[in-house]
Amino acid sequence: MSYTLDATQAKAADSISSSIRETGKYVGVLTRAEAITSTKGTKGLGLSFKSDDGSTADYLDLYTHRADGEPLSSLKTVNAILACLKIRGIKEGQISFEKWNKEAKQRERVSGPGYPDLMGKRIGFLLRKEIETDDQGHDRERIAIFAVFQAESELTATEVLDQKTKPERLEKMFDALMLKPVYDKRKAAAQTHRASQSTGDDWTQDQDIPF
Repeated sequence: MSYTLDATQAKAADSISSSIRETGKYVGVLTRAEAITSTKGTKGLGLSFKSDDGSTADYLDLYTHRADGEPLSSLKTVNAILACLKIRGIKEGQISFEKWNKEAKQRERVSGPGYPDLMGKRIGFLLRKEIETDDQGHDRERIAIFAVFQAESELTATEVLDQKTKPERLEKMFDALMLKPVYDKRKAAAQTHRASQSTGDDWTQDQDIPF
């Protein structure tokens, strides 16, 4: 057989696939948009993300409704994602995605309920490292969504809905994020606070939707 240079493949060889562990600004694609339910019945949207440099973030999970249907603050982040993708709504369906198998100790492709309209979509995230204590009392680090923006234009949800063409909010949001790049949820556990997954935008659903 013969080989012909593929520049994209050549550049990909320089990339080392790894997990996103640091606070920062990332652009990439959604690789999992799973419908999830916690052991307490809380429902939400489970996201996985692969950045353009090949690094990945699994379990960017957004729990949006309590078991009784009461909305949670992470619902704002889901709405910000829809706005930045210019999608009016998503319906549940079957999706295929990779998931870590604890017993096999490897990633496996599985099928399950999710949101097909989000799969493979390009999106931008400001991601922040968080430290929290799990149910077993162990401290652990995780990466969570701090803000959402359009991958190409860098417009935020508010700017998309206001039909702005020049991004102005993202830089300020990034600066605010880097002032506190690690969120220690252990210290904040006893305080009343807004959800750690914040879009950084302040917009309401009764605004006009231009798409």
